Amino acid sequence: MEKAIDIIKQALRNELHASSFFAKAAELTKDDESRMLFLELGGMEDDHAAALVNRLKNAPCAKDTDLPALLKQLENSPEPVLPAAEMAIIENGDPRAVLRLAIDLENRAMQTYVRLAEESTDLEVKSYCLDLAKEEVSHATALTKLLRSLDMDEDDRPGL
Repeated sequence: MEKAIDIIKQALRNELHASSFFAKAAELTKDDESRMLFLELGGMEDDHAAALVNRLKNAPCAKDTDLPALLKQLENSPEPVLPAAEMAIIENGDPRAVLRLAIDLENRAMQTYVRLAEESTDLEVKSYCLDLAKEEVSHATALTKLLRSLDMDEDDRPGL
């Protein structure tokens, strides 16, 4: 069974990764509605990382780890946050490929939070992680809606 701190580290990596991904996607997209969604989601991912650290820094599962320092270390890591393959997808500009990748990132984040909830014995941590998992599902749902709308005429597209 994974240690909770390993799952927390993965959750923080996921959030930083998604934040970078959405920032780059927003920078490169030509569609204003997509840009706004990407910027909104990127900001939420940044908020998740900070809130996760703040909420869990005194939790029993993180008692031997300085979570604020860990977050800073991950933010300043010399390794690229976005793998070359993902950068290529974003730079290629195929909106369907970008959205499918974004949906995958959200689903991975959701799965990480579910694993952390399962690992945690602290009911407050468990509840918080399940709330974050639900939020990641809502992000994936918004992105899926955007992906499906690409096949519609612009006038027929529902608002996000």
